[in-house]
Amino acid sequence: MNVFLSSLSHADKTESIHFVRVLQRLGHRVFECGVPRAEDDLEHGFAAGAGFDPLTTLESLARVAGFAPDLFLYIEPQGLIPRGLERAGCPTACVLCDTHRDLPSRIRLARLFDYVFLYHRNYVGSFCEHPPANVRWLPYACDLELFRPLGTPRDFDVAFVGHSARNRAAVLDKLASRYRMNERRYYLQREIPEVYSRAKIVLNLPAADDLNFRTFEAMACGALLLTRRIANGQEVLFEEGQHFAAYNDEQEMFAKVHYYLTHPEAREAIAAAGLAEVQKAHRLEERIEELLAAVHAGDHGAPLRSLAPYQVDRQYAWLYEYGRMLQPGVDLIREARRRGRPWAALTPPVLRSLLRAVLR
Repeated sequence: MNVFLSSLSHADKTESIHFVRVLQRLGHRVFECGVPRAEDDLEHGFAAGAGFDPLTTLESLARVAGFAPDLFLYIEPQGLIPRGLERAGCPTACVLCDTHRDLPSRIRLARLFDYVFLYHRNYVGSFCEHPPANVRWLPYACDLELFRPLGTPRDFDVAFVGHSARNRAAVLDKLASRYRMNERRYYLQREIPEVYSRAKIVLNLPAADDLNFRTFEAMACGALLLTRRIANGQEVLFEEGQHFAAYNDEQEMFAKVHYYLTHPEAREAIAAAGLAEVQKAHRLEERIEELLAAVHAGDHGAPLRSLAPYQVDRQYAWLYEYGRMLQPGVDLIREARRRGRPWAALTPPVLRSLLRAVLR
């Protein structure tokens, strides 16, 4: 299968690099199509790599790739969403990971795609503009060739990987004053398995009700996962006390850390069971095969496909505002005027983008 995969291309930053690697391992041909690097990527040491102009069409991508896609797959965040998805001759799909942060924007973003795959089960019912069969819970999974126990000594009592936001910093500071922890910094994807393989306990501090990457990656590396007790799907995929440990509040969390550090046999038994369960049921190969089967079993269901051209323009105008892309919005207005389509409604998003650029 020929897959056009859009995300933050060629960067060891998001899970899309695992999708690329596993798709290729499964024998599919992958053409990565991203946008130019943002400033925050450069801060993390990524080169200012080439990307495609946001006004690039799906047809022009096919000319660059040298082959037509059988699937256009967008993996949030920061990828290219080309013009012309409303007339795509192949299925289009998105994998959304941050529905817990800004649900209205994700619902609007999903209108551009035939199929919507969500990491978070709790939000499937919110995407009601698509046929029900085209919106699916597809929880995260691991490339087990990367995320695996590395056999290193587990010299971290507790490990944490993620943003040290203000509401997390106090907890992490308190933990670090009592236990040995990993350095608190940004980690590349390829660095995370080493951190988790050195950890006795991996602490997960969900931002909201999200079933996030840590849940799977910690267990895949053979550490004990300690996460907040949330009915977000983790109780469906895993069993508390057998595959992972959980807490309701900070007091219970510290009690669990102390207990499992002072009871290594109990800790190691749960960690081993969690590892076995991930290896059995949560391999990225199986998730991708499920996704590919779904997009070729149904009908093209993107709301974008049923819109008039001027309404399609409005969707893309919103997209460029959402992505804080000023020039593509200006160019979209020029194109609409040149083609004789209504353009006045496209100006407010452009003006808001301009205001953000000025105030930044």
